[in-house]
Amino acid sequence: MSGAHVSCVIPAFNAERFIAATIASALAQDFADLEIVVVDDGSSDRTSQVVAGIGSPRVRLLTGPRRGVSAARNEGVRAGSGEYVAFLDHDDLWEPDKIRRQVEIFERDRRAGIVFTQARVVQAGAAAPGASVIPQLPDPAAFLARGYENLVHWNYIPLSAVMVRRALLLAQPGPFDERYALSEDWDLWLRIASDLSEGGIAFIDEPLTHYVIQPGRATSRMADLRLEDLAIFETQVAENPALEKSDPKRVRATRDKLQREAAYWLLAEGRVKEARGILRAALGRRPVSPGLWKMALKAVVGRSSS
Repeated sequence: MSGAHVSCVIPAFNAERFIAATIASALAQDFADLEIVVVDDGSSDRTSQVVAGIGSPRVRLLTGPRRGVSAARNEGVRAGSGEYVAFLDHDDLWEPDKIRRQVEIFERDRRAGIVFTQARVVQAGAAAPGASVIPQLPDPAAFLARGYENLVHWNYIPLSAVMVRRALLLAQPGPFDERYALSEDWDLWLRIASDLSEGGIAFIDEPLTHYVIQPGRATSRMADLRLEDLAIFETQVAENPALEKSDPKRVRATRDKLQREAAYWLLAEGRVKEARGILRAALGRRPVSPGLWKMALKAVVGRSSS
């Protein structure tokens, strides 16, 4: 691997229960030229002490006040020195050959700007029977030939499964947009992918990443997640008019889905006034949708808690 070097960036917030296992999975990689940059984002528990206690010269700990995950990742990217950057959330895990196999693709194909693997979804630290594997791409080559266009409609790149050329990250402002706290990864992949040629996104069709779902993590902020998704989607469509021109039906379907889901979760969280705004815009485009009218009726008779 002629001189290849990788930075692993781990943002951590109140992660003392699982950060040691996450770092251990990074240290266990069969690719030795790897540095691990842990950014403690204002934890109130013993996260920093646990990281410091690992005692490996390959692990760097950065500490600071609570600023949010996007700012923490940005600090980690700036502090790293690797030609390639891999992201790992503070409770996710890697298989031992993940990094080596991604670097091999980068070294073999100079077109590749992003390389990602499948991820096995793990519940509360242990794979359940029949645990799902994401993403499922029936024909990866054909799908990734239209990698950017498909990414606009579906974030198929799990964050802890991705590796990116550092130069591409530094070419982006941020690189993570600190306005986003939940869909910041999708926004960044889209900005990078929009400039890549065919072959710029590569995929390892094996679950070399474990995506760990902690209790409450999946649904605790679903309304805000969908609002961010909607804002990011509309930005891409506005900045790339060819998307709507080439496939208006698909753009309309994705917009409808995101608006419907945002409204559903806003209502579920009692944020009725915000739901009304989303539903008003959605009904302006689809005035005969029974499902939207049903939610709109709920919003009209509901009482806003915001």
